[in-house]
Amino acid sequence: MKEKGSNIIPFPNKMPNKFTKESYDLETVHHVVNVVLEELEDLGYDIEDDQFKRDISVVANMMYASFARDHDYNKHVFHFIMDECHKMIVAAKVFADAALEKMPIEPHVDDDVEIEYDEDPSNDNNRL
Repeated sequence: MKEKGSNIIPFPNKMPNKFTKESYDLETVHHVVNVVLEELEDLGYDIEDDQFKRDISVVANMMYASFARDHDYNKHVFHFIMDECHKMIVAAKVFADAALEKMPIEPHVDDDVEIEYDEDPSNDNNRL
């Protein structure tokens, strides 16, 4: 040892860059979409279908755009589209609620139908 403390490895003065909010949000979207895709595949959805891939891509981009509202530069090209979609969803719900009040849907019950409980229950619609 030449001088007192000369064997100490200097720690960098500057901390390495941490994730930016934007890159963290992008990683979060990738993680969420991957988890959702795994679950949907397990449930039997065809995640290789081209239209399905396009739809999931739209959902992923909208999710990132929603996160971007909290970024330092909080302008995203999809914000207007998301705001308009929200208005359309609210209007559709108001319309559906009003239509339901005017003409409520009552379940049709046919008491004359006998159910054979000996059958193996199935979701096979070919039996219908």
